[in-house]
Amino acid sequence: MIGLLFCSALMGGCKKSSTTPAYTPDCTGAVKSYSSDVSPIIQSACANCHSNFSNYAQISGDKSAIRSKIVDGSMPQGGSLSAAQKNNVVCWIDNGALNN
Repeated sequence: MIGLLFCSALMGGCKKSSTTPAYTPDCTGAVKSYSSDVSPIIQSACANCHSNFSNYAQISGDKSAIRSKIVDGSMPQGGSLSAAQKNNVVCWIDNGALNN
């Protein structure tokens, strides 16, 4: 009986987590550009709900929250970004979020 309880407890500890695994960016390669790599993604995936993301100053000013929401997978709501799109935005932020 004790062996059965032990096995049950052990098996319960091996369940797959129901949360989304954390995204890890891959920032190898060319430095990302706001105008060609980031702005098009923000405009197509974010600006419909976040009208305050219409220009560089607004996006740059909220870069920490944008990064956090992309990494944890909570944005964009009702959609998703490809790994390449996530890398573009997150790596641009991690490299200083330049207006380039």
